[in-house]
Amino acid sequence: MQPFRRSAQRPAGHLVGFRATLTAVGMGSSLLPERRPATLPGDDRNRAERKYLRFAAVGIQYTLTILLLTLFGIWLDGRLGTGWLFTLVLLLLGFVGATLSLIHQVLGPDDPSKKK
Repeated sequence: MQPFRRSAQRPAGHLVGFRATLTAVGMGSSLLPERRPATLPGDDRNRAERKYLRFAAVGIQYTLTILLLTLFGIWLDGRLGTGWLFTLVLLLLGFVGATLSLIHQVLGPDDPSKKK
């Protein structure tokens, strides 16, 4: 006994042929309108995406700054036998530095020529 198989498989673009058939008989434009990509007012989608793209790595940078300075503090404390002194100091330094960097990146001017 053979396993169950479909007798006819549709090609991946089977609606393309259907659209062509409807268009040939004059019904394509009313039943299946052409798809247009979504755009922002003024058709300047790329500029709007670039505006927010600069924030893509802010969270990663914030996390890595704190993490790497804390790990360096743990390593220094283990090397020098100072308990948790360097861990705490570098953790706080990483937190303050990363937070100031985050504020500067988020609230800073969009145009590089406006920077002081």
